Amino acid sequence: MNDEKLGFEDDLMLGVPAGGGRAVLQAISSHLAQRTRVPASVILDGLLEREALGSTGFGEGFALPHAFILGLITPAKVLVTLREPIEFNAPDDEPVDIFLAVIWPYGQHEGFLQYLSKLCRVFRSKKLLAALRGVRSETEALIVLSAAVCTTAPSAQSSVTASYGPLLR
Repeated sequence: MNDEKLGFEDDLMLGVPAGGGRAVLQAISSHLAQRTRVPASVILDGLLEREALGSTGFGEGFALPHAFILGLITPAKVLVTLREPIEFNAPDDEPVDIFLAVIWPYGQHEGFLQYLSKLCRVFRSKKLLAALRGVRSETEALIVLSAAVCTTAPSAQSSVTASYGPLLR
């Protein structure tokens, strides 16, 4: 992921109000349905089916719901921050306020685990999660995400990206 962009320009939902896990997954499903033209109910069913196998909560207030979706042509994702954390059965028993949902075409497993692994390497950073909790706009979120994977020298970064960079190391 050293020189790849995370590509969240159209896939951010910040400050989402949520009453619980199902409500968050419904919001995620609605967003992804608009992006993929797969019915929201199909996406929600896939995400709920995966959660039934065990929580996708990772700890530190982060969860990575994911599912293989029938009828999906290309993978899709969305990063969601909540106004208030919710219970999501994370292994550390901490509430979750940052969700990174990934849906993948059903039957096309190639590349899926590698992709999730790349995302996990980026989002396991406590500093990244803390920085995302402090953003006030999509622009700030994109800067924080860009800084998380940026490997260029600080002098080559924009001043805003450089200012967020230390938060992520």
